[in-house]
Amino acid sequence: MTRDVGSAALGRIGLLWRADGTGGPLSNARAKRLLPLMAALRRRGIDTEPVVYADDEIGSVRDRLLGLDGVLVWVNPIQDGANRGRLDALLREVGGKGVWVSAHPDVILKMGTKEVLFHTRQIGWGTDTDLYRDVSDFRARFPRALKKDGVRVLKQARGNGGDGVWKIELIESAEADEPGPASRVRMKHAMERDEPAEGESSLGELLDRCEEYFAWSGSLVDQAFQGRIADGQVRCYLVHDEVVGFGHQWPKAFLDSASEAAARPNSSSQHSGPDTPEYQLLRRKVEQDWVPQMKTTLDLDTVDLPAIWDADFLYGPKTPAGEDTYVLCEINVSAVWPYPECATERLAEAAIARSRAARRGRD
Repeated sequence: MTRDVGSAALGRIGLLWRADGTGGPLSNARAKRLLPLMAALRRRGIDTEPVVYADDEIGSVRDRLLGLDGVLVWVNPIQDGANRGRLDALLREVGGKGVWVSAHPDVILKMGTKEVLFHTRQIGWGTDTDLYRDVSDFRARFPRALKKDGVRVLKQARGNGGDGVWKIELIESAEADEPGPASRVRMKHAMERDEPAEGESSLGELLDRCEEYFAWSGSLVDQAFQGRIADGQVRCYLVHDEVVGFGHQWPKAFLDSASEAAARPNSSSQHSGPDTPEYQLLRRKVEQDWVPQMKTTLDLDTVDLPAIWDADFLYGPKTPAGEDTYVLCEINVSAVWPYPECATERLAEAAIARSRAARRGRD
């Protein structure tokens, strides 16, 4: 725990992440990325408390959280074989007792799962998207979607890092109306380290394989494949509804393995500030149009939005005037790290404001 003299009167904010089996609270390499945020909070007179979460330590974690004004959470939906089921229940409990939680599990369910792609498909960032809530619905309707385009992208509702995201391409089908169980498909998984990450199977085998995703994530989302994947994707970082930075990434999982783009050396994400010229069209659309529409659609206020979150955009077809269009790929709210360094001060200010409001509500 980090203490500043007299800071308790100004507020106490926890930063929570999942234990990884190593030594002290800041031995986790990912957690070290939060040191600048801790420093920014301390400069403003706020106590910061690292909280390392584990399912078998839930009682002690509860006691620590109830002594805070707020907590910022960095825990992936699925990590090291564990999901957030018990943690989410704990965060709902402490949030119900007046501790500000970001991102709150109820907000995650609204905007932090792949279902948001379906619910906001009519917003300017949307594309042809469908939602399957159970296995029978998926088996009945997905073959029709695959027949329509010949290639679709399937995503489990709750996952991260490409887990449960597949590019499905129809190879051949003897049926005239829609593909049947014997139809051949080519599958490619977004997590390239998985085995097998790529291969062919029957459609029936694919449908069987996808059943497991309903158990944890509750649903599957199906989207049109975007042809400009070789141009990479743009990650737009926000504090509440304000854009605070960008990152450009070059995911390779769904590229044609024989393409020039697939042969390029791997590139890490490149972060830049909110005023980066090449992203100003996207920034205006996000701040002025898309996020306000999302809030209305999902029944969220600005203060409900996570203190730090990001929206990943793929490039859609260019307009007749040559301007880029953008298609929402996913929204991340559970464990947004790393984020642009320039976002740190704004994140600290937002966390303090929300935590103090929560504290006033308890007093």
